[in-house]
Amino acid sequence: GALGMRYRKGSVVVSETHDLPLLLLVRNSGYIKHEQLLFLAGYDKSKPSLTCFSWRMRRLVTGGFVAMLNERFGGDKVYSITRNGLEKLELCGHTLLSLHSEAQTISYPAKMMHCLVLNDIRLTFLRNHMLDSWHSDVEVCSENLLAGDKYVKDYDALAVLRVRERRLHCAIEYERSTKSHARYEEIRRAISQERVIDAILYIVCEPERLFLVADHLAGAHPGILFVTASAFLRFGPDAYSMRTASMGGLLEELLMQVSGEFHRSHVAASA
Repeated sequence: GALGMRYRKGSVVVSETHDLPLLLLVRNSGYIKHEQLLFLAGYDKSKPSLTCFSWRMRRLVTGGFVAMLNERFGGDKVYSITRNGLEKLELCGHTLLSLHSEAQTISYPAKMMHCLVLNDIRLTFLRNHMLDSWHSDVEVCSENLLAGDKYVKDYDALAVLRVRERRLHCAIEYERSTKSHARYEEIRRAISQERVIDAILYIVCEPERLFLVADHLAGAHPGILFVTASAFLRFGPDAYSMRTASMGGLLEELLMQVSGEFHRSHVAASA
């Protein structure tokens, strides 16, 4: 802390440099495992790094800024943000319209598995050196509230992907459960109006659902792609993906196709 500042004995002082990035990751993720947070925050598995990270997280939990779930998942601790944590972020200028300390509900346990898989998806892009930036659903929703529906829906995430030498603005949708035909028609109509992003990647929970989702949504947006979660998490850019039920290939190749088409259409439009 700064010289001359006094703190209540036993109180936890939040470091803007080291603790705020952890609080932001916990808030924006919804729910996050200890190891997911470790890697997303830029720590590694060396002993000094692990010790430092664990000490910081213990302090944030003790200080009431972060909640730790009683139950472990895959043997790992799971964290979520608390009202105190939200207040601390707001005091430091990190406010979200979609999730704030005065909200009636700040956590949704039913979304936990959804959030944990999205963290793994983010880490897969990161480990394959494909990720420039990532905005989670609460950030997308906040931007939509602020800018009057900038995007046609509150996507699960918005990423800027590095595909070889190109940058691609890509919406990420993780599809855990099958929706009704009417709901898919509604989504199809909405994303056919999307003009702000280059690509939409649907990551589908189970292989048998992949063709079903692709049948409903293929072609709704010129840059829409489909891949199973298991293939993506295992193979990353080399996962087999589809543009339509009859047109597939490696994810990186299809993203390059989409990027090339988008680039050509922009050049044509400005000619």
